[in-house]
Amino acid sequence: MSKKALWLQTLIFLCFIGLFFILNLVIPDKDFSQNENRNLETLPEFSFQKLFAGKFTSDFEDYVTDQFAFRDSWTALKARCELLLGKDENKGIFLCEGERLIEGFDGADMDDFNFKLSSIDALAKNNSIPVYFALVPSAAEIYCDMLPVGAPNNSQLALIKHAYSSVSSINVDMYTALSAHRNENIFYRTDHHWTTLGAYYGYTAIAEAMGFEPVDITSYTEEVVSTEFLGTTFSSSGFAWVKPESICRYVPQGDMVITNYPSGSPVEGTMYDESFLSAKDKYSYFYGGNTPLLKIETGKDDLPTLLIVRDSYMDSLSPFLTEHFSAIHIIDLRYNNASLKGYIAQNDIDNILVCYSVPNFCTDGHIFLAAY
Repeated sequence: MSKKALWLQTLIFLCFIGLFFILNLVIPDKDFSQNENRNLETLPEFSFQKLFAGKFTSDFEDYVTDQFAFRDSWTALKARCELLLGKDENKGIFLCEGERLIEGFDGADMDDFNFKLSSIDALAKNNSIPVYFALVPSAAEIYCDMLPVGAPNNSQLALIKHAYSSVSSINVDMYTALSAHRNENIFYRTDHHWTTLGAYYGYTAIAEAMGFEPVDITSYTEEVVSTEFLGTTFSSSGFAWVKPESICRYVPQGDMVITNYPSGSPVEGTMYDESFLSAKDKYSYFYGGNTPLLKIETGKDDLPTLLIVRDSYMDSLSPFLTEHFSAIHIIDLRYNNASLKGYIAQNDIDNILVCYSVPNFCTDGHIFLAAY
């Protein structure tokens, strides 16, 4: 290669680097990614202590990664390049049959996992009312055969069996209920949550454990509320060409009174927040998304009460439970650190349900609060 060609290549490279250096300086930082539905890293505060400890450089790398110009477009380009190279994975997410996006399960830190189980066990032992425990396997377990041979994906079923043998709660067999209907649309293709149909089958598993008859699904009228849903798995994957899917609901809100406590003070809530159907985070259509506390009064005063300690999987399931309880209290320990023991006593709770997806149970750092 001639000297002129080498200089030309060098010049093009330097122009490319310089252009993006300027763009990253000029384009304002974003605090939140609508596409990924998460807060983005902001410029870390400099100190020599952080620098010598290596924390500043690590935080700065995360900041540059999150704030890089046209980040979403580069992620999509990388995903296409991976496919051209014969790979069906990008950023730990696999593009499977039927455009189903599945993120493999990394497993659990067993010391931490057992510590969380001890908190659930303490909740069951310290209360004279029934405590039900439900771990929901994700799509990575139900559709594990769709993943390529050798794809990293630890067994969630093994963790569920270990958990259920370690606690003194009444355990809910979500795995059997879901795997029996794996050929139906029970998990979103583009999101980590189950669909409303999947939530219905989860509800039937709860009904079996609690000893009541579930409402037959034929008694409901399925209503499609959106056909443009693209979830968080899609947003993280870079597989930008995957088609959107539908969100459905079955249970009408009716005359129920729903109270939301987004910041500690009560405000009028709703089972279905229509405003989110025009936003990126369409799954927040159910109750308006994450909140520390929700209270649902069904008007069926002769029925028992229920406290649910949960993650976001319960948002699409809990409407089915309104047929069987006079009041349902829904607490998210990520945003509510009030004493459960005190709350149970103050609100005449008759039953407690702890329900998490397996991946969320493994990563949530607030489950220990269930013991207090």
